[in-house]
Amino acid sequence: MSVLISNDAELPTLIEEDEVRAIAAHVLASEGVAREVEISLSYVDEDEMHELNREWRGIDRTTDVLSFECDSAFDEDIPEDEIVELGDVILAPEVIARQAPGFGNSAADECRLMLVHGLLHLLGYDHIEDDEAEVMEAREDALLRELAVMRGEDPSRIEVGPITNHAHD
Repeated sequence: MSVLISNDAELPTLIEEDEVRAIAAHVLASEGVAREVEISLSYVDEDEMHELNREWRGIDRTTDVLSFECDSAFDEDIPEDEIVELGDVILAPEVIARQAPGFGNSAADECRLMLVHGLLHLLGYDHIEDDEAEVMEAREDALLRELAVMRGEDPSRIEVGPITNHAHD
């Protein structure tokens, strides 16, 4: 697995690169991805995230995370010896840090959630409908609890919710 990290604006990333890679490896392994994959992760400022959200989703405001899926890790038409380009996860650390207290999270925990959320999107999860959101959030919750244990932290303090969907965007 390869995670290509870009932070051209030299923004605070909220979590270290080693942890980003560990989170990506754990999510992929937990979701049954056994082949070599590549993920691009970019940190962007609030203005750039606003523009990306307007351009790609038609929503004229900033957001915390965007994901752009490329190839599926489970596509049997891609030769086994070929690296699968899963896609891009884009994080806005300024937005993430600002919203974290409102969700009862530290900036680092909120960033972990947004990273897991973005990675699950690359693996085909979605949350447009409430039932999809419940499935995705259950996976986020389980993965974040596993990651907390790996960090030596109490997994019972992890909380994901309320259901996120785009019905009102």
